[in-house]
Amino acid sequence: MDKVSVLILTGYGINCDVETGWAFEMAGAQNVDRVHINRIVNGEVSLDDYQILVFSGGFSFGDHIASGRVLALKIAKEMKEQLKKFILDKKLVLGICNGFQTLVKMGILPGDRSDVFAKQVATLTANDSAKYEDRWVKIRTNGKNSSPFLKDIDVMDIAVRHGEGKFVAKRHFLREIKNNELVAFQYVDDSGEPTRNYPENPNGSDLAIAGITNYEGNVLGLMPHPEVFISRTQHPHWTRENMDEVGAGLKIFVNAVNYVVENL
Repeated sequence: MDKVSVLILTGYGINCDVETGWAFEMAGAQNVDRVHINRIVNGEVSLDDYQILVFSGGFSFGDHIASGRVLALKIAKEMKEQLKKFILDKKLVLGICNGFQTLVKMGILPGDRSDVFAKQVATLTANDSAKYEDRWVKIRTNGKNSSPFLKDIDVMDIAVRHGEGKFVAKRHFLREIKNNELVAFQYVDDSGEPTRNYPENPNGSDLAIAGITNYEGNVLGLMPHPEVFISRTQHPHWTRENMDEVGAGLKIFVNAVNYVVENL
């Protein structure tokens, strides 16, 4: 392929697809398509034509049962083989907020080394605050995670918009996630240290987890919304602080596009 092509899933309550598309266009992707899930299921659109797949944020199926659960069941039933091939081909998958919840509930994140669709070992559940959190926080990248999404990212301001963002898992699964450096982002305090304390951590996640990758690093899921900070004017303090013209969140999308150009 001579173009970087991105497929952003839409439908059933997903509602952050447009701004996610803007982020990839700003990052240099030449072909960004927002596609209803059913068009992939019925064969009208093929994942083979894309190098990046995005499960964007929103409220798929109205968050009934649990956030991302119904969408996960639908995709696992109707798109499993296509998605499995996409991931095994080392192509990139990004799940943001509801997309992260969906990937976790399909077992793709954190996954295991033997199968793309592993047993679900974690979940994202109700925030400790017992309310919907819609505000800005700080996250820090795990420098030992070699995922292409994370290149040259350290601490960044970022927005959260979720009611079920608390990452939880049994203790031995948390150990595996930590020991295998699958943690991608953690919520941090003003000194840059990971924290479970509210309000710096908006949900109380185990290990202060804001995002994780699979073992190969080509699948990333995170609860915060990097597409919300692609321009400095989106930050609430843009008139008070000296910031770059480009928002910090754009780097995730730039890294994805650059990886495709260099490797696929």
